[in-house]
Amino acid sequence: MIEPFGNQYIVARPVYSTNAFEENHKKRDRHHKTLLDHLRVCFSCSPQKAKRIVLSLFPIASWLPAYRLKEWLLSDIVSGISTGIVSVLQGLAFALLVTIPPGYGLYAAFFSTIIYLFFGTSKHISAGPFPILSMMVGAATVRLAQNLPGNTGSSNNSTSNSSSLDDYKVMVAASVTVLSGVIQLALGFLRIGFVVIYLSESLISGFTTAAAVHVLVSQLKFIFQLTVPSQEDPCSIFKTVIATGVSYGFDFHRRFNVAVVGKMNPGFEPPNAPNVTVFQETIGDCFAIAMVGFAVAFSVASVYSLKHDYPLDGNQELIALGLSNIVCGAFRGFAGSTALSRSAVQESTGGKTQIAGLISAIVVLIVILAIGFLLEPLQRSVLAALALGNLKGMLMQFAEIRRLWRKDKYDCLIWVTTCIFTIVLGLGLGLAASVAFQLLTIVFRTQFPKCSTLANIGRSNIYKNKKDYYDMYELKGVKIFRCPSPIYFANIGFFKQKLIDAVGFSPLRILRKRNKALRKIRKLQKQGLLQVTPKGFICTVDTIKDSDEELDNNQIQVLDEPIDTTDLPFQIDWNDQLPLNIEVPKISLHSLILDFSAVSFLDVSSMRGLKSILQEFIRIKVDVYIVGVDDDFIEKLNRYEFFDGEVKTSILFLTIHDAVLHISMKKDYSTSKFKPSQEKDGKIDFTINTNGGLRNREYQVPGETKF
Repeated sequence: MIEPFGNQYIVARPVYSTNAFEENHKKRDRHHKTLLDHLRVCFSCSPQKAKRIVLSLFPIASWLPAYRLKEWLLSDIVSGISTGIVSVLQGLAFALLVTIPPGYGLYAAFFSTIIYLFFGTSKHISAGPFPILSMMVGAATVRLAQNLPGNTGSSNNSTSNSSSLDDYKVMVAASVTVLSGVIQLALGFLRIGFVVIYLSESLISGFTTAAAVHVLVSQLKFIFQLTVPSQEDPCSIFKTVIATGVSYGFDFHRRFNVAVVGKMNPGFEPPNAPNVTVFQETIGDCFAIAMVGFAVAFSVASVYSLKHDYPLDGNQELIALGLSNIVCGAFRGFAGSTALSRSAVQESTGGKTQIAGLISAIVVLIVILAIGFLLEPLQRSVLAALALGNLKGMLMQFAEIRRLWRKDKYDCLIWVTTCIFTIVLGLGLGLAASVAFQLLTIVFRTQFPKCSTLANIGRSNIYKNKKDYYDMYELKGVKIFRCPSPIYFANIGFFKQKLIDAVGFSPLRILRKRNKALRKIRKLQKQGLLQVTPKGFICTVDTIKDSDEELDNNQIQVLDEPIDTTDLPFQIDWNDQLPLNIEVPKISLHSLILDFSAVSFLDVSSMRGLKSILQEFIRIKVDVYIVGVDDDFIEKLNRYEFFDGEVKTSILFLTIHDAVLHISMKKDYSTSKFKPSQEKDGKIDFTINTNGGLRNREYQVPGETKF
């Protein structure tokens, strides 16, 4: 029962162990679905399910019938025209990053947008070339082109070798794009779009920044042919038009040998089958391209979906991007995703749906079919400047280092390491190494968790790290230890050491010391050197010499067994003084509470190690309690037969406070079983006689006597 009292509350309920709670509260019988159940649901069929599948595969069928023609059409047309112009320029510019003729960039801009219109779930992103992906495709293309017979690495635009080299690069880029699309499509159909979660925000930021550096270096050769500022502003389109006119009017290509866009054939080239040999040599690059493309597109789409309040389907996004890349590669385009600046144009100019994308594709189509020749005199240096202008935001991400350092050192380290790996190792290997390093930091954080010792604050039911507050109260003889991470094979040793540091002693060492002492006491009694008389105990020797048998390390396992004193006519108090030179470390701890509220799972190895730790404490008469675990955790412990006659289910409690109150009641009961006068009368006082004997000088020894 909870009674509110101002800004406080009073809770009246029993002290609950897990067993007591389950006795008082009946638990529901829940059926956990098996693999067979999931397969049965997956392969079942109904009209509703068929409709749902069709609508999920073709999202356009959901939003197009609800399209508000009068309200949205004008906005989508304006947005589509603006985005289409940007798409034309970016398509030409990003083709340079792939090291293929600029005209092929228009194919990438057109087909990506058309396919995404039918299969994508975002209403605002502009699908098409993305500079980082273009750079990644270009890296694979250049690597394979270097092995082409007759390729000396020099640029000679007037020879047939140059033409054949360009054709080979186009084929490689198209094959890489198709395989990347196949990977994305397969991941989408297998419903494993969640893999993008392994690319954190810090990793993506560091990777794109490093890739932007690669792009910057690769485009300097074009920019230095003419002095064109590498910046982007609202007038970039007009600058492009002016640069094209100046280049055409002064005939820069012939007079100064300036590289220009060159011949642009109107129309589309026939589709071409990808090269399987390229697949074999670029599988790693293609997987990286597929993951980065999806991660970037989904990240941008998520921003707009939250802003405009509509759902996204990650798996369907994979399917849409995969189909876009497959079709695009078949028509000699290259891999795409979404460019941040292009999507921003589409959304900021009033785009409501992918109808804006359709309009932009029509603009690109007009350029491909009719007016592409007007862009032939455009200098490649201008396109390079446009490409670099799109990288401004990415290069500005270097400022993230300072922000991340203040917020989270691990994220900052991931950012810096990813950036260095990508610059040094290249885009493909750099991404793989960065993901591996990021996962390693997660393992490191869970392998070395920040364990703490808790104490009561304000004499309430609140328990905090005792190092953090002043008004702390610790129950005498009780330690509360908290582990804030999963316990598994890699950190069970660290967990054990931190627990030993918290309690101040090793339970295994204490257990072995006590078993050794017990063997000596048994030997004294067996040899008649320790006798029980009506007046007490008599020890007739001054010292005891350790024998090789007693200290034989080969019998160390015997010393790890539970302490058994049932064969002795007396009870041993290990914290009291023992006969002669028998020394055992004294401990004041009688109860240990393990707060596992933040422990999400245990594996088999850690379960075995945890049980061993608990047994060590239990065998030295330290009561152990585990608190805060959920029912699934307990079910797993039962399934692995964690509990037995020594480690019992009675050690489980709902909360720390339940365990503390249980300990308090238990100790109060044990101390109140005897009257104070009885405790005083029953106290044993030992003195050493001159002959080395140990005698009781009070009264007759009872049936059980404490050392």
